[in-house]
Amino acid sequence: MQSIKVYHAPHGRGPNPWKVDIVLEELGLPYDIIWIPYGKTKSEPYTLLNPNGRVPSMIDQNKDVTLWESGAIINYLIATYDTELKLTYGDDRLEDKWLLQSWLMFQMSAQGPMFGQKVWFTYFHVEQNLKSVIDRYGNEAKRIIGVVEGALSKQRQKLGLGAEDVVWLVGDKCTYADLAFVSWNLSLDAMFPGGGLDLKQEFPEYHRWLTNATRRPATKKVLEHREECIQMLKDSTPDVLERQADGIKIQEYESSIGVGGS
Repeated sequence: MQSIKVYHAPHGRGPNPWKVDIVLEELGLPYDIIWIPYGKTKSEPYTLLNPNGRVPSMIDQNKDVTLWESGAIINYLIATYDTELKLTYGDDRLEDKWLLQSWLMFQMSAQGPMFGQKVWFTYFHVEQNLKSVIDRYGNEAKRIIGVVEGALSKQRQKLGLGAEDVVWLVGDKCTYADLAFVSWNLSLDAMFPGGGLDLKQEFPEYHRWLTNATRRPATKKVLEHREECIQMLKDSTPDVLERQADGIKIQEYESSIGVGGS
């Protein structure tokens, strides 16, 4: 099987490509990370892959499929390669199977956008210290965390689990819906600087859920690789490669653009 190509952008902090990598790693599929400078995401040839000019995009040469948007890519990977139902449920558990989609859509429409806006207005917006805006997105982020908190608590009661038993969003196992939340959760400390959120105290179910997800060997491997990439990509790609020849092999994205169609 040829490696599936997943497009990332430096410095590697963007959460959405890592969502895809986690699912790939959990399914045991080979993949390569392709690094594309932010300055090249808004023009051809990259926009031939992704007309929105963002990451991730994916090329699967095995099936001649090119996709963009992390949720669409995750759905494709599950439908195409999760034949053993490692991260999903089958038609014998039809409601659970489709509830996973509800949670994936919630992650994409709520957690990602609201967490992202909180980070943006806290650090990057041209007009600084817009307290009402920062508070608005902080409150919304906490509301979203609360939605998950409540669902996990109900799952614990429904399944008759003890306080320290592992609980997941749907059914009795970790699925792609749980894993889709992981990479954005890594932004929580940055989102609430100065102790604005005590996750363990305020949202104990959410805290346990995140801890259990990040302890999974495949997910932990991806998160460790993410940290390595962030450290290595602090400088430009050429500087990194010149200084650290044994580092992560960053492929020239131009050479792979044509593979898998446009």
